[in-house]
Amino acid sequence: MITFERENNKFNFRVAGIAIQNNRVLLHTTQTDDFWNLPGGRVEFNESTDQTIVREFKEELDIDVRIKELFFVNEDFFEYDGKRYHEIGFYYLIDLPEGHELTRTDEEFLGIEEGGKLIFKWFPLEQLDQLHVYPDILKTELFNLKDKNQIKHYINDEYQINS
Repeated sequence: MITFERENNKFNFRVAGIAIQNNRVLLHTTQTDDFWNLPGGRVEFNESTDQTIVREFKEELDIDVRIKELFFVNEDFFEYDGKRYHEIGFYYLIDLPEGHELTRTDEEFLGIEEGGKLIFKWFPLEQLDQLHVYPDILKTELFNLKDKNQIKHYINDEYQINS
């Protein structure tokens, strides 16, 4: 996976999938985190970002997804677990197989990767502004799906980088 650490800094090249069913979006968290984010993971060397999202959903949920399109690219600067992160994320709109059992639940459910380390849940889009969700831009961009006419690039700098 493409991630590098130097001193107290970490770089991630991440891809995430935006799955929307019945006006709900699929998010995940862990038992130790106090926030939610989109399912996905880090890109492997010599792997395209679209291949990454297909692989990650297969590893995390044993489900085959179909990519619709790249929705946005986000550069995020944040602190997590005592490290300063620089993360570049590609966010794809995806479809899950029609009628799949995972699309019919309203309850939390565990992923299959690493013994169920990830907790998944469908959230109504109108509840996003009440959740602690990363990246923050999700709270507005998921409502603009119909108005999409170009790929957007965001930079979210939570801290100033001192050179």
